[in-house]
Amino acid sequence: MKVESVTDLVTPPSRPLGTSSSSTEEGTVQTWPQKLKLGSLELETPVLQAPIAGFTDLVFRRLVRELGGCGLMYTEMVSAGGWVKGTISPERLFGVEDEPRPLGVQLWDREPEMVEEAARRLVDLGISIIDLNFGCPKKRIMGKQGAGATLLRDPATIARMVEATVRGAGEVPVTAKIRLGPQQESITACDVARAVESAGAVGLTVHGRTAKDGYGIPVNHSRIREVVETVSIPVIANGDVSSAESALEALKNTGAAGVMVARRCLSAPWVFREITAALRGEPIPAPPELEEQKEQLLRHHGQLVELHGDPFGTVLMRKFAARYLGGIPGARAFRSEITVAKDAEDFRRIVAELFPTHAEVVALEEDEGLQEESCS
Repeated sequence: MKVESVTDLVTPPSRPLGTSSSSTEEGTVQTWPQKLKLGSLELETPVLQAPIAGFTDLVFRRLVRELGGCGLMYTEMVSAGGWVKGTISPERLFGVEDEPRPLGVQLWDREPEMVEEAARRLVDLGISIIDLNFGCPKKRIMGKQGAGATLLRDPATIARMVEATVRGAGEVPVTAKIRLGPQQESITACDVARAVESAGAVGLTVHGRTAKDGYGIPVNHSRIREVVETVSIPVIANGDVSSAESALEALKNTGAAGVMVARRCLSAPWVFREITAALRGEPIPAPPELEEQKEQLLRHHGQLVELHGDPFGTVLMRKFAARYLGGIPGARAFRSEITVAKDAEDFRRIVAELFPTHAEVVALEEDEGLQEESCS
């Protein structure tokens, strides 16, 4: 089903929490809050961009702002301990001091004192909101570091982490992001949600899979709804939000206060404006024409080269370029070439020769082997 606006979705008589409804001749039409309040921070639209390691950098965030429709963007996830101890460069925070707000930063660690100090530093940078990651399923985070989704087994430690972050953050709102639990046999989301709320967090994002599930099964909306009904703070639904239709379905099924988009925004950063239009009951804007996407790709590349020089800026751009042209015939030939572009001149040559500007969109080839290193 292609959704042209929010009025295309007709809901049963019972309505999700935090929404309103109106009657039509066809039935009850779901409408949604146009804003989202997370503590002292009010977002113009309840559509959030997930922090994705290696992707949601300064230039990508500029692109998302240009296209519109996103209520809150995040930097890449930051290691609190690595930053505080000086063992990593805080390059993921490059440019944030001068960047438009609102802007959030997501921290990960397992030591309360590390997130507390990192939160103090983020306050000094003027960050709008601080999120804590308790859902990353990557082995290097869960195993070696004992952080991310490993902590879903231990709500008490999660509570201490949130309390410490709240202390360090002062007036800056603190939220958390979780999965349903470590595995299907151990669903802990409701216990963790209660711990997060009692520790002072003002919101919670729930990815509707367990850590062990990875991305291999559909998200479980009913489990997210259980969390919504367990706490009084706003809950954001995450997982498989890839279009206006899927966003509205997630809100309808879960009763969540908003949605967070992860993987899909890498190949279609205009998805935020589509979802926001649907939430407002407006016609959903068409995606950019291929010629516009080509110009967007070249601008993206040009800004990375300007910031990082060449060929490094080109190397950074290759992973972004590989995600363009989802569902477009000829995309495989373009991707195979662009992912080995040597420098800016080579990159522009490949775009000029292989980026199609006239083609019919076909069924999207999911992921196409391009699974990013995200913790969403």
